[in-house]
Amino acid sequence: MDPRLMELFSLEGRVALVTGASSGLGVAFTRGLARAGATVVVTARRQELIDQTADMVRSFGGKALAISADITDEAQFESVFERTVAEFGRLDIMVNNAGYTDRSGLRHDQGSLKRMRSIVELDLLATINGCRLAGKQMLAQGGGVIVNVSSILGRVGSEFRAASYHAAKGGVDALTRVLALEYAREGIRVNAIAPSYFDGTELMDKVFEATPATREHSISRTPMGRLGQPEDLEGAIVYLASDAARFVTGHILYVDGGWTAGGGYHQLPPMWESTPGHQILQ
Repeated sequence: MDPRLMELFSLEGRVALVTGASSGLGVAFTRGLARAGATVVVTARRQELIDQTADMVRSFGGKALAISADITDEAQFESVFERTVAEFGRLDIMVNNAGYTDRSGLRHDQGSLKRMRSIVELDLLATINGCRLAGKQMLAQGGGVIVNVSSILGRVGSEFRAASYHAAKGGVDALTRVLALEYAREGIRVNAIAPSYFDGTELMDKVFEATPATREHSISRTPMGRLGQPEDLEGAIVYLASDAARFVTGHILYVDGGWTAGGGYHQLPPMWESTPGHQILQ
């Protein structure tokens, strides 16, 4: 491979911060960034789990720092940035990954306002604050990259009665676009990754264990015929964080096996798959 092409994807010498790095997608993002050469600061509430993520990075020769924090607490989140810059002198890549959902709908009989508020507070407001804090540091140092983690549910509806999550992720998409415009001439790129349903995440593993039919339903809605795997996200995060995407900003990258391209794709019934089209239409 041409070394110049490899250099485009290299993150050597760069410092990244990943929220929600205690499990699932956050671990995958951390692994991808570290394998590309970045020093990675990982944060989440559970110290023992982010310590494991940091140890994973060190196991293949990378540098990592684990800082436990509740990022919905402004003071705690700000202290993560302060420690990152104090330790490494800069912040080049911000990954706003932390998020959660449940099946709280917006109807009066489906969930409390308190529960909905907690989802929006983590999934949207903490992302807004992460962008604000990262932007402040990146402006001071002359540039950087912000990658927000959205979802296909920021774009499409679903049957899973998670309206507050849909609303929060739709807000993340809008935030990504407007910040991309605000920072476009300041050397800061802002993009988002929007995954579909993935194996290997703490939340979805619990859902699939409790309701196995949900897993099969999710596969049936995916044109590629499988769920996402955490390693499917490593290339996406490295691309958006690297110079390979230096002219890409305001973009929502769907990593979804074709879900959103299908616009509500379902498996065809057996008749359609086994009978030639010209016979069906006669």
